[in-house]
Amino acid sequence: MSEAEHRIWKILRGEEPLAQCSELLGMSVVEITPGGGRMIFKYQPTEAMTNPKGFVQGGFVTAMLDDVMAPALISTCEPETSIPTLEIKTSFIKGVQPGPVLAEAWIVQKARTVAFMAAELKSLEGELLASASATFRIITP
Repeated sequence: MSEAEHRIWKILRGEEPLAQCSELLGMSVVEITPGGGRMIFKYQPTEAMTNPKGFVQGGFVTAMLDDVMAPALISTCEPETSIPTLEIKTSFIKGVQPGPVLAEAWIVQKARTVAFMAAELKSLEGELLASASATFRIITP
């Protein structure tokens, strides 16, 4: 990677504001692997995100998993790179309650123009709640 860094690093260090979607999900950084590629974020889903049964709606769960995978990938990319999600598959293992949860993401395989990612959402006690896999396109200007 060149001396210039991707803007995501400033966001992760708190030098620039979070994206509004990350703020909505209550995201905070827990752990970043040096050099990127693997991250753990904490999320705070609220009652407003629940379905009639009281569980966090699946779209919000998927959003949290997408929200942790993208920075894990883009942190390994050159400045000005963009990485749209091409597809994402979420497996809902256990209902997610409002309150703090941890999401971890890592790179499964990265090529020049595409990357395969994986992520897990767990309770603070370590219980697996959901997992996801995604394909991202890597666009370097």
